[in-house]
Amino acid sequence: MVWKRWSRNLGTKLLSFVVAVGLWLSVTNQIEFENELEFPIEYTNWPAGLTPVQKLPETVRARVRGNGKFMRYTLRDGVCRIDMSGNQIGWNTIAVSGAELVLPAEVEVARAEVLEPTRLSIELDETVIRDVPIHPTVVGSPDERYVQVGKTFVNPNVARVKGPRKLVDEIALLSTKEFDIDGGRGTVRKRVRLVPSPHETVEITPTMVEIGITIEPIVERRIENVALAISESDSGYLATFRPASISIEITGARSIVEVAEVAQLTLQSSAWRPGTSILTFVESTGRELVFEPHLPFPLERALPEGGSNGSGGGSSGNPQRVRAAIEGRAVAQLPLPREVEVTRVDPARVVVIVGTESDTPRIVRSSESSP
Repeated sequence: MVWKRWSRNLGTKLLSFVVAVGLWLSVTNQIEFENELEFPIEYTNWPAGLTPVQKLPETVRARVRGNGKFMRYTLRDGVCRIDMSGNQIGWNTIAVSGAELVLPAEVEVARAEVLEPTRLSIELDETVIRDVPIHPTVVGSPDERYVQVGKTFVNPNVARVKGPRKLVDEIALLSTKEFDIDGGRGTVRKRVRLVPSPHETVEITPTMVEIGITIEPIVERRIENVALAISESDSGYLATFRPASISIEITGARSIVEVAEVAQLTLQSSAWRPGTSILTFVESTGRELVFEPHLPFPLERALPEGGSNGSGGGSSGNPQRVRAAIEGRAVAQLPLPREVEVTRVDPARVVVIVGTESDTPRIVRSSESSP
């Protein structure tokens, strides 16, 4: 029943409603309204080769007066257009007023003024592009029975940095986000994001790189028959060792240890002297083996008659006639990668008999004699 009452003369009612709305719109469009709005800033006519040092303001707040209640919605397409031509390197001050506001043509605007900011201070600098190396940030450690082999792989290993010179010149190295290898047991590859610049006016490309790390199990190996010698060019002496060769036990990454070879160790010292001594292996430092000299009394009886210790004639039983072969430590450069560690030298002690070239026959015979 209610519907029937409302449906009577429906066309007339609809027409009346449309006329009323139209009349209301016509009246309100003649009324002047004032609105405060934000407009995006559009920078134009940039000086060639220049770029801002700091991030530029993106909007302005303005007051616009004009006719029409719905003017706020019509003005949404407006912008504040700022002309950058004529600005130079350094600080530039730019006034912002209603003249920079570009509003839709269909809007009848009586007045437009910028409220904030009314003045821009913009620092400009020369635009530069530079390739900067990338440093991977690796955290954590492999499983205790494994070790990283070689350097960390980064692809690409440089990134292109673009921005104002004063900021780009400060960047010597780019870092990645943390790459965790804790407990790793094999080769790991992962895409990692670069740490972005704290300056928004600096652009870094690419933003991501691939990092690869090779992790291998730790193994042990014994290298036999490593000959011993001294550096003739440094000392001017010749030497015989008893025994003539030693064994070296090493440990490290499997791919390195399995192919490691050492044919000879050359002991170097600035204090070689003719005579006989015992060298004792004391430590391995990096790629060096260090031997400490000793001369226990029973060794004197090992020298043949005639003073093969290089001090001239005399009885070998006279301790005053026997001199140490070396006064300081002897160091042998180990021809192995730094990743290899020496765990043992066998035997740890060797006899060394040092003399001149004229002493060589006696040196050889003394090495063949029994101590």
